[in-house]
Amino acid sequence: MQHIALFLRDIYFQEKSGRLSIKRKEIEKYVFFINGKPYQVKTNVKSERLGEILFKLQKIQQETFSRIDDYIEANQPLGESLKKSGVIKETDLKEALAFQIREVFLNVFNYFDADLSFQERSDLKAPAEFPAVDIPFIIDYGIRRMKYDASLQKLFTGKAAILANTSYAYFLTDEEKELLQRFSTRQEIARMSLPAGFSSENFFRCIYLFYCLGMIEVSGSTSTFKQNNLGKGENKNQDMEEMENRLEELKEIKASLKTKSFYELLGVNRTATEEEIKRAYFNLARKYHPDRFNQQVKDTSLINEIFNSLTDAYRILIDPQKRKEYDSQLDAGSQDSTEDQAKKADIKFRQGRTLFNQGMYEEAIIFLEEAIRLRREKADYFLLLAMAESKLDAYKKKAEQDFLRAIELQPWNADAYLGLGMFYMNEGLKIKARKQLEKALEIDPERQQARSLLAELDKQAKKTGLKSILNLDFSDLFKKKK
Repeated sequence: MQHIALFLRDIYFQEKSGRLSIKRKEIEKYVFFINGKPYQVKTNVKSERLGEILFKLQKIQQETFSRIDDYIEANQPLGESLKKSGVIKETDLKEALAFQIREVFLNVFNYFDADLSFQERSDLKAPAEFPAVDIPFIIDYGIRRMKYDASLQKLFTGKAAILANTSYAYFLTDEEKELLQRFSTRQEIARMSLPAGFSSENFFRCIYLFYCLGMIEVSGSTSTFKQNNLGKGENKNQDMEEMENRLEELKEIKASLKTKSFYELLGVNRTATEEEIKRAYFNLARKYHPDRFNQQVKDTSLINEIFNSLTDAYRILIDPQKRKEYDSQLDAGSQDSTEDQAKKADIKFRQGRTLFNQGMYEEAIIFLEEAIRLRREKADYFLLLAMAESKLDAYKKKAEQDFLRAIELQPWNADAYLGLGMFYMNEGLKIKARKQLEKALEIDPERQQARSLLAELDKQAKKTGLKSILNLDFSDLFKKKK
C-alpha cells in the first residue's frame, strides 16, 4: 500500500534525507527532508503555493499578492525574495513555510492511489533553521480526518503486532489507550475482538495510527525504529551513524544549557503534569543514557554532563515543593519571557480566529493548538478550538472535552455553556443540550440565542418528526469583543 502516512513514518523515524515525490493525476509535489525533518516544498497546487499561504495568513496585502510574480527571481526562492524586499519578516516566512508543509501533507491523506516515492540524497544543504513542523502531529491529524479505505484492513491481514513505544500516547483518547495496552502481549490482529464502541473501520484506522506513530511493531514490516536495533549488532554502520548523530545532539544541548529552563530541557510546558514530566524524562533517558553509547566513545564527559543535567531537572520538577521553589525563581527572573510567550499565543489565537471565520476549520485547529501549548489557561482558546473541532467528524469527541475545559476555566462564561449546548443539539443529545442552554441563561438572562434554542427544543418535544437541528450557526458566539 502506498500512503503518505507510511512514508512519513519511515522518513521521520529513520531520520532520512532526500526528496519525497507525490504525484496523482495533475497533482505534483516534492518535499525535501534532512534527517527526517521537512524544510522545503515544491507544488503545482495553487492553494499550496507560498504566495497563497502568505496571503491566507494575512502576512501580505492584496496589492502585494496581486503582483506576486514581480518578486520571483531566478535561482532564489520566493520567500527569500519577499524577505529581501522587506515585504515580510523572517518570522513570517518561517510560519508560512511550516503552514505550507502541513497543507501539502494533509491534503493527500485521502489518496490511496497516489504515486509516492522517496529518493535518498546526501547533497542537500540544511537550512539555518527548520520550519516548526511536527510530523507525529500531522500523522495523527491526517489519519483521523481521512476517509476510511479498505486497504487499511488488507495491510494488517495475517499480521501480528506488539507494543513498541508509547511516546505519542498523549495523542490518544482513553478508549484508544486501552486498545493500545492490549498489545503489551503479542496479538494476531485478525483474531482480536472489537473493543466496545469501536466499529470495524475505527478499529483498523486506530491500528494504522498506532503503527504509523511507531507505537506498535507489526510482523512482516520492513522498517523499524533505529533505537530498536541499537546494540544488537544487526547493522554496525547504522549503529555508529546513529551514535554520532546523538553525540552531535548532546553538543547542541550543552551549548544551550545556560539559557534553557528545566522545562525546556525536558521539552515540556510549565503546566506539565507529573506523568508528562516522567514520560519526557524517560524518553530522553532512553536516548541519552551513558549505557546507550558503546565503548568506542573514549571521552564520556559530555554524555555524563548532559545526562546528569537531565536527571537534575527531573528531580527538581518531579518534587512538588522543589518545583514550586524553582517556579518562583523563574517568575522572578523571566517576566519579560512570559510576556513574549503570551504575545505569541495571542497572535496564534487571532490567526486561528480569522481562519475559523473563513470556514477553514482544519487550518484553524493547527493555530489554536499552538496557542494553547503556549498558554493553557485561556478559556477563549479552548472555546474556539472546540467550535472548530465540532465542525469535523473525526474531532467531535475532543470538541466536547475542549468545551468542558473552557467551562472549567471560566464557569461564569455564558458563551461556553451556549457553545456546548449547540454542540449537543447538533449531536441529537437534547437532554444534555437543554441543561447547558439553561445554564447559559442562568448566567446571562439576556442571551436571546439560548432562549431561542430552548424554545426549539420545546417544539421538538411536543411534535415528533420535526426537522432536526443540524449545522447550527456559531457565527454570533465568538465575535470580537468591543
